[in-house]
Amino acid sequence: ANVSGINVDKVRVTAIVISTVLAGWGQLIFVQNMGSFQTYGAHEQVGLYAGAAILVGGASIRKATNGQALLGCILFHLLFIVAPSAGKNLFGDAAIGEYFRVFISYGVIALALVMHAWSGVQSKKKKKA
Repeated sequence: ANVSGINVDKVRVTAIVISTVLAGWGQLIFVQNMGSFQTYGAHEQVGLYAGAAILVGGASIRKATNGQALLGCILFHLLFIVAPSAGKNLFGDAAIGEYFRVFISYGVIALALVMHAWSGVQSKKKKKA
């Protein structure tokens, strides 16, 4: 490219600037869809939502399949779409729907962990008997 007369350094810098700007816009759009526009802390919530989505799809703590992950993503994103409008229709405030969505996210994970611990206790009782 340099032999052809193209300024490689200029093209490289331009490409980096364009990709950085597009990545920044993509991050803003992604964070905006999470319900709270937390620029510096949103990356900490991604794992929570991913885990909750897989559990909503029917996966257990010990085993998950690709189908369960895809089903969970579809159902969990449906919750993202429905929760604000449901909160607005039921309570007159879309923020209530956002709180409900976060409550469901934490609740699904907590329920899965409690069920996993309970099944462990039950299997220990069966081994003793």
